[in-house]
Amino acid sequence: VSIPDARFFLKTGLLILLLALVQSVAAQRLFGGEERHVAWREASVSSLIQVVFAFVGKDIASLMEITLTSFVFVFAYWDYAGTYASAFDMYEVGFATTYAFWGFNHVLAICFPPSAAMLLSVVFSFMSFLMSGLRPPAAEIMPALHGYGKLVLLASPVRWALTNWLFHHVASGAALTLSPVAKAVAEQRFRERGFSLEDLPMPPNRSINERWSQGSGWVSSSGQLFLLGFLFRFLAVTLLLFTSSANASGGQLSLGEMSMAKSRVMKGCLVIFLTF
Repeated sequence: VSIPDARFFLKTGLLILLLALVQSVAAQRLFGGEERHVAWREASVSSLIQVVFAFVGKDIASLMEITLTSFVFVFAYWDYAGTYASAFDMYEVGFATTYAFWGFNHVLAICFPPSAAMLLSVVFSFMSFLMSGLRPPAAEIMPALHGYGKLVLLASPVRWALTNWLFHHVASGAALTLSPVAKAVAEQRFRERGFSLEDLPMPPNRSINERWSQGSGWVSSSGQLFLLGFLFRFLAVTLLLFTSSANASGGQLSLGEMSMAKSRVMKGCLVIFLTF
């Protein structure tokens, strides 16, 4: 059993970054470009709940494309990745990562013109990769910005995908059969990047903030990526209601209300809800 070196961690992160960049481009067409104007025209002749249903319908239909993309990702890179994780584990990580990035790109496509949305999607993908906790380590990022650095890690899909992928790679049983000397060498290399073999076969029962700040970056489930993708989609549909309502009413944010006073109250409630 080979011991992972620095190139393995970098290669794994770059594979996730490549998937993020490609899928950021693919996700833009769902609600960006001409689809933005179509949504605005539909909002002018229909209710806001119909706009929400249209968003949900398009998003559900996109799951088939995400599924096919995940299969292609596994078939193309499973052998190249040199991982001990199974094909199913790699498919799970690929699907969850694509789902999360599509959600964030829905937000960009709704809020910005196509050129700006495309540029911001590339910037977000690279920033997510830089904030994945490899360099600098997660333990150094979390206390930054008076403790708010952890929010950067929690909002990074690459971070969640990388920690889940590495967990499947190590917990497959190959690393657990290393000799004591080889395991000590592997422990040093993993510890430098915010992971510890001593916490396997399962991560300790502590919160994510505690484990990541103490050098135990393992994540055993992709559920957090799906939750992140759902939060991005919730933000996207809320912004779609804002923009479509404003364009349908000639620039005023009516949000389906007949009077301006009720519109302001509805707008304030949405802002407070999104903030907290």
